[in-house]
Amino acid sequence: MRNGPSPTHSRPPVRFLRGVSAQARALDELIDRVSAASNSTVLLTGESGVGKEVVARTIHERSRRRDGPFLGLNCAAVTEGLLEAELFGYEPGAFTGGVAAGRTGLFAQAAGGTLLLDEIGELALPLQAKLLRVLQERSFRRVGGLRDETLTARVIAATNRDLTEMVARGTFRDDLYYRLNVMQLRVAALREHPEDIEPLARQFLRELALESEREGVDFEPEALETMRRHDWPGNVRELRNAVERGLCLCPGTRIDGASLGLEPSGRRPSPSSHERSIDIGDGSLRGVEERLIRRVLADQGGNRSSAARVLGINRATLYHKLKHYGI
Repeated sequence: MRNGPSPTHSRPPVRFLRGVSAQARALDELIDRVSAASNSTVLLTGESGVGKEVVARTIHERSRRRDGPFLGLNCAAVTEGLLEAELFGYEPGAFTGGVAAGRTGLFAQAAGGTLLLDEIGELALPLQAKLLRVLQERSFRRVGGLRDETLTARVIAATNRDLTEMVARGTFRDDLYYRLNVMQLRVAALREHPEDIEPLARQFLRELALESEREGVDFEPEALETMRRHDWPGNVRELRNAVERGLCLCPGTRIDGASLGLEPSGRRPSPSSHERSIDIGDGSLRGVEERLIRRVLADQGGNRSSAARVLGINRATLYHKLKHYGI
């Protein structure tokens, strides 16, 4: 039955990404308050790549639940049938091809700790109803089971989508939205607090240089200026990738702007321009789709969430197509 991706299991304590901006300080204070209320459900919102998982881990580490497990699951990366089994678990014989002894789900595995449900906006409506019951009743039942088990994990949900808009369209349950939205933390896009670009870049550089035993590496002034001018559509994730790329490409102790591999701001093609500019080759539908996906993925720096938004599909569909085309 284990065909889906493995959940994110407990890791060593994470270092919160500390900025100097008013937005960063306000978020840090909110994390402290939310961490203290260790039983309340939390909804994290913000664009892809802003660091919602890091915020979730920081909430866990600062709460009374820090000694319990931290587990995470990307709802967009698992099919609906597998997702129910991942969350609830199942009894022996509940699934053809399942583990003979049954399986313990994430609701039970995260007992006493924290369960992060990432990409909650991708959850299918039938599973939304089941999740609502779990949060309301603080109990769940394995697939094929006859008895309820108590939910003792804290649930943190995260999304880069506008759930209020989805509620208005009828694709997300309003009662589940209100149940999740007990405490909402919006993680700002990096372009909204550009004063944090340099301190975050230096934090990433220290950590990456330590890992690769290259301490003493620093940025050239023009590299810092290149980062300040960039609009960071991939947010903090893109910033870390750029710093790692610069560290890899510069053998000495100074990282220059060119090694960061950043496109000049404002030169990314708009979503509608991909179809016009792409080489259609033999003109087959399969060929056009594959080349379009490759082009958009490259334009978004390999960020699959951003590529899915540009293509107008969800991440699960994109993953399926990437596998289908061997990308």
